[in-house]
Formats: sequence, structure tokens, C-alpha cells
Amino acid sequence: MRNNTRVGTVTVMLSALALLSACGQYGGRSDGVSGGSGGGVQARSMEEHFSGKVQPQLDFCRTCHIPGGVADVEDGHDFMLSSARSQDLANLRASWERLGKNNPTSRILLMSSGQETPHTGGMPWPVGSAQYKNMDILLKCFEDGAGCAALLAGGVDAGTLLPLLSEGHRGGHAWTRYCEGKDDAAILPVSPVTLVKPGVNQGKAVYFNAYYKDCHVNAGPEDAAPKTCGEWRGRIERGGLLLKGDGAQGAAGNFMGNYPGSTVLPGFQFTTDAYNNMWRSWGLRQRPEQYDRLVAERWGVVLGPVRNPYPLPGEDPNKTDGGSGQLPTALTQLREADGRWSGKLATTCHMCHSGQVGIAGEAGLPGAIYGSNSLSDIGVMGRDTLFGGYAIAPVFTAFSKVRGTGNITNFQFFNAISIVVAPDNLLPWLLLNTSGGTGSEDPPVWWNYGHRPLKFYDGGMSSDAQRILVSAFTPLGAANPVPLNVNAAFDWIEQHDQDAAAWVLSRRSPKYPEPVDTALAEQGAVLFHSKDLFALPANAGRERPKGGNGSCASCHGAYSPRFVHDKNYLETPELEGIAGYIVPRDLIGTDPQRVNGNDQEVSRTFEKDWFGYPEQRGTDNDCGDQNLDRIRGDRENGYQAPPLYGVWATAPYFHNGSVPSAWEVLKSSDRKTLWRRQSAPNDTGLDVVMGFDPSFQRAYDKQHLGWKYEEIPCGMGGAMPYLECDPSDPTKNPLLEQLLSVIYANGGLAWNIPNLLQMPLTNAQVEDRKIYNTRLYSQDNGGHTFTDALTDQERRAVIEYLKTL
Repeated sequence: MRNNTRVGTVTVMLSALALLSACGQYGGRSDGVSGGSGGGVQARSMEEHFSGKVQPQLDFCRTCHIPGGVADVEDGHDFMLSSARSQDLANLRASWERLGKNNPTSRILLMSSGQETPHTGGMPWPVGSAQYKNMDILLKCFEDGAGCAALLAGGVDAGTLLPLLSEGHRGGHAWTRYCEGKDDAAILPVSPVTLVKPGVNQGKAVYFNAYYKDCHVNAGPEDAAPKTCGEWRGRIERGGLLLKGDGAQGAAGNFMGNYPGSTVLPGFQFTTDAYNNMWRSWGLRQRPEQYDRLVAERWGVVLGPVRNPYPLPGEDPNKTDGGSGQLPTALTQLREADGRWSGKLATTCHMCHSGQVGIAGEAGLPGAIYGSNSLSDIGVMGRDTLFGGYAIAPVFTAFSKVRGTGNITNFQFFNAISIVVAPDNLLPWLLLNTSGGTGSEDPPVWWNYGHRPLKFYDGGMSSDAQRILVSAFTPLGAANPVPLNVNAAFDWIEQHDQDAAAWVLSRRSPKYPEPVDTALAEQGAVLFHSKDLFALPANAGRERPKGGNGSCASCHGAYSPRFVHDKNYLETPELEGIAGYIVPRDLIGTDPQRVNGNDQEVSRTFEKDWFGYPEQRGTDNDCGDQNLDRIRGDRENGYQAPPLYGVWATAPYFHNGSVPSAWEVLKSSDRKTLWRRQSAPNDTGLDVVMGFDPSFQRAYDKQHLGWKYEEIPCGMGGAMPYLECDPSDPTKNPLLEQLLSVIYANGGLAWNIPNLLQMPLTNAQVEDRKIYNTRLYSQDNGGHTFTDALTDQERRAVIEYLKTL
């Protein structure tokens, strides 16, 4: 499992020993179950000791050390098992002899106990562990058969191995899984993410440096955490009504809360007449029959499975139960206080936070997904509604330069809302806009929200800070309460934010829809949880994390039952799937602009912001900006490593969506400078814009775990955000790109303010916004290069394992 380059006999020996040492139990004892024949009874012979106390652990070695396994490489051939368990003892003895026997301690034990490094299996057999003792006895018996009988009394029951792969699908908040099949009176257990406090998991293989803060300290009844399954289900139901839209009475719209349509001010809504006539600015001669589908394709939004009506031209919505048309999830038709349809439309959070994986007829695929995107083009939404005569104000708060991204967690914008109630924040707010723009972001998935102690890519706030969750719904445009009555708007948020959070937390990650190569995935599970990437020669001299074992799990959390129940990995199995590590900006090496843009000036100004819980300032549960110097302490700012449930469905990767596949995350040399994801086929016969293709069978790269794409050659030409480059030197940024980067890096709202000047006018310009230009400000695709040390065979195994999460 080391690199294939042969560097001499010693390296071969070390490598083979490293592979063998992956044979440990990893804490996989099942309570009340003894390990193999002999159990806790003293063995009568070396063979009985082997079969009862050593061989059960070799079944783990067999995961990799068989023909075709990741250990079947040149440097691993000194230790190989076969599918025939009857040959295990002979194979083990032969490898012990090849590797120098006991000198005075076998290197099999030195490597597996961490006394000699590097090695792929981590430290599965610490000195004094049952596995170490049992193997030590066996190897001494190899050396001195006559003295073996006296050693056998030291044999220890090592327990049985827990599986490497989880049974069933594990994603989703622990409360949702816990309440399945239970009545409403069942008391909720502690939410696992609340266990991530300072000092947790110290010295363990999984590293935490980002900690949960309780933002319910001064909560009223509507803000208190639920205590029973019934309360949890009630919150989910109310939150779903608020967030899903679909024309429901009580559904919320951006910057208008859930107030009736007749009370909403212009700029925060637009009429169905305007929506019905957007086709006129597309260059078409008449309204196409498949209009609803084409709007969704053009905007990159989703037509959900639930009816979401609007009236077609000439229809009265109150005579047609809202209308015969189908809106995408990004919009909802507003209702009057008495339930009548208003004929007015509002945007919802799903303009950025709903995606699609799979199309009709593809079995096992989720289709429309709440809480994941990478499809939408918010700039095109703004263009179409502006040309319709009704600019949607929310569009300009999350404007994108490239389809599938947006500048969404823009504290520089939302902080301005609080100036109304905190006028002394005006000057600091103006100053903070000299901070850099945070740039392109691919919205993080909702289904992992409950598996991280802090939220946002830079870990800016506690996951329990729910005010900011519904900040886009702040009812500034409603006539009831009085427009710009910010205190009344904040009261609305307090009444609804916990319900909204419960619905978001209840989202479940989608299961990979096709059979997985179990043997390969098990190999990937070992690599994912055990391989110390920073100990490999290819990473010599590189900064390593301040804690953890240097594996993928060290940053992203433990998922395999065998490792989840290992005390060397997690203090408690309840921490399964929790990722709480802010990777320092320079260590991870990914585009730094989001971290740089949310600098200390932003943090200090946000400290006074109502969304930042000023009433808890200075307490142990300070729920303000967690990147403020006085809160984070000596932790370096950077990006929070995400939990990986459903990771197969979250491509493209990195916080800015700059890498289209998991393969390229693991192998940086395969990344492309300019690329464009595959578009859906146009079967309309019209000159229209189609969105990215969500078909799993047609457009998903199952081998590399991501969406298919084409590389765009330098010098092809195009419109913003693709800028011409020099074919003779494609790595050199054009002058315009350099100038824009200076502007963006020194103006907090510069990314959004000039958007009217960059509005895509033609279909060709809309198409060019599908090109991802990694040279543009905030869109660099570098970083995460420590995984370059993996072999391609190891990458295939890790990717197969990721399919199981």
C-alpha cells in the first residue's frame, strides 16, 4: 500500500511489514463475543493458539493481501494471503522469515504498534494490546518451538472483528434515525454534535479543533431545543411547510417571511404575467409548449415532484387551484391571508439549495434533492426577471459568475440589515467592505448539517446558530410588520428559525444507486481510516495537522463500524460521521479568497450583529463569528473538512466547486484549468439554453465519482466569466483577469455590485457561463495535494468506499 517505486531491500521489507500490520482488530470487539476457537481458554499448541487467537485477525489482512488487492504490488509481494484460510499459518511464517525473523522483536510487531513508521495500517496493535501479545507469542513460537508451550498461557482473547462497511444507509441527523418506529413520547438522546467540546478526542485518530456552541442559552419556548420525538417531528413538519414552498399556505419567500402576497413590496416579488412572458427576451417567436421545463433548464433549477402551481396566460389562479403551470422549487406562488392565490411569485432558498441527481426512469436515483445544488445560474434568473420588468432583489445578493455557484454566505450584505437597529455599525460596515470579496461558492449540502459543529465552509458560526439560517427570509419587504421594522422582522425569525433548522437537519443523504464492489470498498475503508498520508515520502517536509493520524478520517470523520468502535479513533461511537476540523488555509491549499474575504474586520463588525447573538458575547457559549481572534484562540483560520455522507452526489468538489470529480480531488495532476460540465440534450428543436445534465446513466462518471465534462482549450474565446488566454502560455492570467482580481480582493461587495454590467444578454453568453475558469478570482482548483501520494489503485479503492457512505 506504499508507492510502487523500489528503493532497495529495506524498503521492500518495511512495506510488506506495513501491509501486514493492517491486520489489527481496530477495537472491533463485539460485546459478549469471544474470538474464534479457544476463546479465553489457554491453547494447547501453537496451531491452536494461531487458529483461536491470531487467525481471526488475519481475515482483516485478507482484505488487501490477496491477488488483485491493493497490497498486490511489487513492494507488497513479501506478504500475501490467499482465499484459502488453510494456508494462513504457512504464509505468515514464510513472510516472518523473509522479513528477518525476530531481531530481537519482529518488524511485524514494530510496525503494527507504531514503533517503526511509516505504515499504512496506522497503529492497530499498540504495545500491550491483545493483538500484539498474541502475535508476539506466535512469532516466538516460530523461533523456539521447544519453548512455545510455556508461552501459550499468555494468550489473550482479542474479540471478533466488526465489519468494515456499515449495514444499511447511515446518513441524516441522529434524532431522525433514533425516532424511526418510536412514539412521540420517546425522549431524544443527546445530539452527537453537542459532544464536540474543547478537549474531545484528544490524542485520537480523528481530530477536532472546531467546537459546538449552544445558542439556546437565553431561548424562549419557540427557540428551545426539542426534547421528544413528537416535538422533533412537529418542528420538522412546520419547518417543511415554511421552506419547501410549493404554493402552500404559510410558505416563506426571500426577504418577505411568510406574509400574505398582497402585503409584499415590489422588488421582492413579481407577477405571473412577467414570468409567463420571459420567453420574449430569449429570442423566441412564441411561448414554447414545454415552457416550464425550459425555464428550469435555463435557470438551472429543479422541477420538483410535488405540485407547485402558477396560472398560465389567461388563467385565474383561484378558479384553477393555483393554475395549470408547474413552478420550479426556486419559486412559490404567494397566498393571501384567507388562502386565495395571489398571482404573485417569490423566490425561495431553493434557488441555491436544491439540485437533481437522476431523471425520470432511472431507478434508485433521488431525482430532485432538497439541500444540494451546483446547477443554478442566479445571474440568468436576474437577467430574465429584469427584462420582464420585475427585478428580484434577492438575486443580487447571491450573484454568480459561473453556473453552479453563488456568493451566498455574504456577511457583508446581511450585516447591513442590522444597521437599522445598530446605527453605530454603519462606519464599521463601510470599512469592512474594503475586505476582499468572498467570491464563488458551491452551496454545501444540507444532509450533513447535523454532522458538523460549525457551519459554513470557513466554520464561521456554530451549527446551532439558526438565526442566520433563515436570514434570507427576513421579512423586510412585507407591509405587516411595517416595512423596515427590523425588530419585528427579527421577532419573526425567532418564531420560525428552529422549525426551519429541524427540517434541514432531517434531510437524508441519497444512497449510491448501483451495486458496490464490496471487496474493493473494504480495502478503501482501511486506507481511508488508516493510511497516514503525511508520513509518505512524497509528502516529506509538508506541514501536517496538529492532531489525528494523518488519514482521510482524521479530517473527515470515522464511518466504518470497525473504526467507529475503536477507542483509538473516537471517544464514543456517537461521534460517528462527525467532522470538526478546520484545516488551516495554507495546509489545505485550496483557494483562500473565501477565508481572506471573511477577515477580522468582518468578524468584528458581525460581533455587533443581531444574527451573531450579541446577547451571548463573551460567554462560554459565544455564538458570534467563530473565526474572531478572541473566540478561536490559537486555531488557524481555514476550511472545515466536510462530513462525507452522500459524497458521491455532491460533485463538483471543494468549497468553490472547482474540481468535477472525487478522482481529481485525490489526484491534482488530472485537474483541468478550463472545463465545462455536460449539458442536457436539446430535443426541443428550438434555440434555447439547456441546463447541466442530471442523468446518472448518461452524464455521471461512476469510475471517478463526479459529473462528466469537457476540457476547454485555451484560446477558444467566449464571454464572461471565461476570459481569453494565450495558447502559448495558458497558465498566464490575462490582464483583465489580473485587474478584476485586485478589485475583488479589496472590495467586499465588488463581486456583486457590478453584476448589471456583466448580465448575460445572449444565449451564447449564457452558455459561456457554464465554463469554469480556474484562473478567475476565487475559483482556483489547487490544494488538497497530499492525496497525490496515493497510487491509482489506492484511489480506486477509496472511491469505491466513498460510494458506501
